[in-house]
Amino acid sequence: MQYRTNEGLLIEAETSVDLIRRLREASWSEQNLSDQAYMEAVADRMYQGGVHVSTLSPDIFIAGLLAAGMLKREVANPQSNTTGEQADT
Repeated sequence: MQYRTNEGLLIEAETSVDLIRRLREASWSEQNLSDQAYMEAVADRMYQGGVHVSTLSPDIFIAGLLAAGMLKREVANPQSNTTGEQADT
């Protein structure tokens, strides 16, 4: 699945844990943190801005980022008809 950050970075990840790891690696100032410490640092910054994101689990953390608009799921473009014919609907 692909996700886009609110800064425009496109990240592909299969699981919430993988997505957190890739987000952490993309953050030059937080690359050396553990995934849990990264989630807590992000949640602290968001809390200072008035948004609560739980770090209870990676799935809940990612759901919070999605709900807050910090991440968006990228929808893959549907396969186009390679023959150029219109499909009957």
